[in-house]
Amino acid sequence: MTTDAPTSKPFSVWAMLISIIDRPQQTFEAIVAHPRWKWVLPLVLAIIAVVILAWVSAPYSAEMAQQATQTQLTQSGMTPDEAQKVMEQTAQFRTPMFLGLVGSVTGALMVGIVWAAMAGLFYFLSLVVGAEELTFISVFNVVAWSTIPLTLRNFVQAAVIGIMGKFPVYSGLAALQATGDTLKDAGNPLLAALTFADIFWLWHFGLLVIGLAVSTKFSRTKAFLIALIYALLAIGIAVGATFLSRGGA
Repeated sequence: MTTDAPTSKPFSVWAMLISIIDRPQQTFEAIVAHPRWKWVLPLVLAIIAVVILAWVSAPYSAEMAQQATQTQLTQSGMTPDEAQKVMEQTAQFRTPMFLGLVGSVTGALMVGIVWAAMAGLFYFLSLVVGAEELTFISVFNVVAWSTIPLTLRNFVQAAVIGIMGKFPVYSGLAALQATGDTLKDAGNPLLAALTFADIFWLWHFGLLVIGLAVSTKFSRTKAFLIALIYALLAIGIAVGATFLSRGGA
């Protein structure tokens, strides 16, 4: 009994922000042992990050939206007068204020939706593989705390955009594939795949493996395979979205 006490003893969620870096195994053990409300802090930080990123990016997104709309209207065969009229009628939907607000709301909603979907996937797969005494809230907490690196990446990207005026910010190997043409890059499936070859995302994946192993009591190998299914799905969705965007264009 004495050997189990240190891992089951609850400690501050603020301390976990540090221990998730240097002691992820012990951190997830504490989270799984005392899961109630442990997801709140990561969720708040994630929402703050996406909101800041949305507002910092809004002026640049407005310029991109302006260029994209002009290109689409030109390709549609409209006369210059007709195109100008449409541009004026839809101008309110391309303002930084509008795009910042929409980006904040949709970004915050997507955090909750994606986390719930991830937790549902991991919970289902773990039960199929044979996990026992597994609770959804424990898996949701693992998802929440494993995304701390992605939240940190959003803060870093917001700082780069705000300080350096660089937009968009490509991370990892995607930066090597980017051409600088934003519209062209948005439809590049290789670039979409390379965004996952990123130190923050790989850190997130590693935390997922550790957290799943702790919550399910599986071996690290089995937890890795479960997390790998999620990774392949995420990459497939990102790449598929680029093909859909090219088809729509």
